[in-house]
Amino acid sequence: MKIFPIVSDEELSSEAQIVFDDVLEKFGSIPVFYRLFATAPPLIEAYWLTYKKVIFEGVLPIQVKELIFLAVARKRQCVYCSSAHLAICDIFEVERSTLESIMNEIADFKPERIAALLTFCLASLDDPDEVSDADFQRLYEHGITQREIMEALYTVGYADSGIFLAKAVKVDVDTEIKNYLEENKLSIGFI
Repeated sequence: MKIFPIVSDEELSSEAQIVFDDVLEKFGSIPVFYRLFATAPPLIEAYWLTYKKVIFEGVLPIQVKELIFLAVARKRQCVYCSSAHLAICDIFEVERSTLESIMNEIADFKPERIAALLTFCLASLDDPDEVSDADFQRLYEHGITQREIMEALYTVGYADSGIFLAKAVKVDVDTEIKNYLEENKLSIGFI
């Protein structure tokens, strides 16, 4: 169900066009999520700039951060975000066995270091008040640094905010994303 109209290229403001040009350069297409928020150029600009900072900068690899996005989207049962971030994980060359672990059972994920981080992220998402010193200690025992933990937690919060927006405005999965997943034999596993 469409709540808001999708902004066409002809309707873009100059501010939104700048964001779209950058998104196109990184991904080759404009996700419908961005088209919905293009009516509010400061918001779409802030969302994109934050995404670039979260994903493309820092010490955690891009693939790990996108896996966090995917795990959070699946936990929140967001069809749009799960589909989009599964495609992005594949574009960023996350191994298929890794994607299957995320889709089925994170405990089976290898390496264990990343499994521990993903498990921690999802536990933090469920109830941040219940995160204990022992939870942090387990991460340190896997060689995960404070900076990596902070980046992971910020990624969780940022992903959750995008999921909230996508679900609130009832974003439909883009035809391009559906086609990409089908052509590459990928499935989010729920719908």
